[in-house]
Amino acid sequence: MENLLNLKAQKKLGRKHIKSFASGIAFKFSASCYHYAWLAYKNQIRNVSINLFTIEIKPEIFNIERNRILADMLRETLLECIKKLAPPANIISAFLKLEFGIDEFIETENGMKIGMSFFTAELFDDRGKKWSVTHIEKTTLLNP
Repeated sequence: MENLLNLKAQKKLGRKHIKSFASGIAFKFSASCYHYAWLAYKNQIRNVSINLFTIEIKPEIFNIERNRILADMLRETLLECIKKLAPPANIISAFLKLEFGIDEFIETENGMKIGMSFFTAELFDDRGKKWSVTHIEKTTLLNP
């Protein structure tokens, strides 16, 4: 029985799970994106991109330590997911594309918010297939 449990624990996942990895990364980012959102609103920059392997964040104004920490956490999550893939499946590039709803500013008793924002994780496998998931937030809190 113990050997059967070990075999199940070591079972590798197929390519179809890459989309789930993308979904998890987009959702995880959305739960912690408050400072990115603040910078987007403050600088009136709608679009941001993050290379999840190199932690290159563009535009450069977003490339600060606080934001790199979150990007690095997402990279670690991605690397753990990659370890679960059955060979020869692999993810060769990964990006997070952000579109903040900076045109709408909402002030509530719970804080400042911006409008609808889109967080898209794009993962590319070793065959060149793009696996993409977009997480949508109706409003996003701002944290200066």
